[in-house]
Amino acid sequence: MYINKYQSQDQKKAICNKCNSTRILYTKGKLICNDCNNIIGSQANKYNAIRTIAKDGMRRDSKFEANVADELFIRKQAADIKDYDSQYKVEMWAYDENGKKAMKVSHKVDFRIHHNDGSFELYEAKGIQTSDYKMRRKWLETFWLPIHKDHTYTVVKQNSRRS
Repeated sequence: MYINKYQSQDQKKAICNKCNSTRILYTKGKLICNDCNNIIGSQANKYNAIRTIAKDGMRRDSKFEANVADELFIRKQAADIKDYDSQYKVEMWAYDENGKKAMKVSHKVDFRIHHNDGSFELYEAKGIQTSDYKMRRKWLETFWLPIHKDHTYTVVKQNSRRS
């Protein structure tokens, strides 16, 4: 039997309501009875976000991110923007005293918008700002943006305005 090393506490307590088995398998975010293949339940992610498919057909990590993607999709159709990229990867490097690359910090921004004037905007949809995100944002603003002058950075927070 495959056992995920990140077993949920729910898996240890779960009992199948069909066959009363306690042999429960956790796979792809779902609890499944190993005896009768009955789906017992599915887990939400750690922030209770629900993956949602946006109007552009892509699956997004949360309803909020899907709403932002829908807004960008409409703006693209209205020719307000040229295009947008999803999950745009930004890489930043720290160098040692000899000038050699010592450490890489990567960050995936939710969207990169291609404006009609040729400029770009990194567009982030945030519900919760974790300490890891705050560190990556600081790196992005301190090291990456000054080099890439044709880019701006906008964070859209859930239940509030842009910052």
